[in-house]
Amino acid sequence: MQTFGSLHSTAQKEIKKEVCIMLANGLGYKKIIKKLKEKEISISKGTLYYWCNKETQRFRKNSFTPIPTKELSYFIGVMFGDGCATRDEINYDYSLRLDSIDKEFVEKFAFCISKLLKKENVYPVHKCKHIFSANIRSKELYEFVNEIKTDFNKAKPLIEENPTEFIQGLADSEGCPSISANSFFYISIVVANSTNYPLLKYAQTLLANCFGIDSKIRKTKFIGMTDSIIENRLIKRTKDLFILKINKFEDVKKYSNKINFSIIRKHQKLNDGVKIKELFNKNEQQKEWKKIYLKDPKQWKKISTTTPSPGFGPGSHP
Repeated sequence: MQTFGSLHSTAQKEIKKEVCIMLANGLGYKKIIKKLKEKEISISKGTLYYWCNKETQRFRKNSFTPIPTKELSYFIGVMFGDGCATRDEINYDYSLRLDSIDKEFVEKFAFCISKLLKKENVYPVHKCKHIFSANIRSKELYEFVNEIKTDFNKAKPLIEENPTEFIQGLADSEGCPSISANSFFYISIVVANSTNYPLLKYAQTLLANCFGIDSKIRKTKFIGMTDSIIENRLIKRTKDLFILKINKFEDVKKYSNKINFSIIRKHQKLNDGVKIKELFNKNEQQKEWKKIYLKDPKQWKKISTTTPSPGFGPGSHP
């Protein structure tokens, strides 16, 4: 005997349709429960009462249909990056989660899921210390993510109508502008770091075919390397790590104009680097960069910031 909550969302929809027909035909709760038990499905009287009071309409309104949209393409990119899909089998709790230091990144993630689930209001973003988080419950979206991670070919038709948003979602998660201002000024773009080589190869193909951008994939970490320590224990890599990178300045400019990042600090850093490269000669570029950015131990940080105008396009968030 299976409980209704443990069923796949597709099976749940079919059961709901059957129950609606039985309710319309005048069957009582006890008879409906008995008929479902004959199919080895257990359901509570409270659930039937909930549906009978027209809550099935709300279910349909908020249900997920995988059709190509900008929001879905961006969501897929994030879920192959920093996004996390989890389930609690005991409580039948399925959730999509994103944590980041960048508020606008998490807000855009929440906005996209709100659109995908046809919600009138955007899901809230919470802050704990310096981390922003969105944790959204949806069995249908969880199962969708599971399916495309098992068979990525199912995601491709959904991505290819809106490749900009997919690349942007992946790069917001895993990428950044890479700036060198030591002996000379140099700017490149890390689109993503991943152990998923086919994913990076696919992103590389999209960049070339859809935007005319040349990029390179390189292996940066190897199986067996001990490059991290957790609780004083050396951890060996079980997978190779690859990087997808844009090196030529002409391609960096194309990426800046056609895709960019929606995370404000990454967007501004890329645009500032491109402007300095275009407006100043080689002898002046380092000096001009250091007027607006200071180097901390890990990265260049802008001395003063301005916020891009809102919207869905590159460098902004809804």
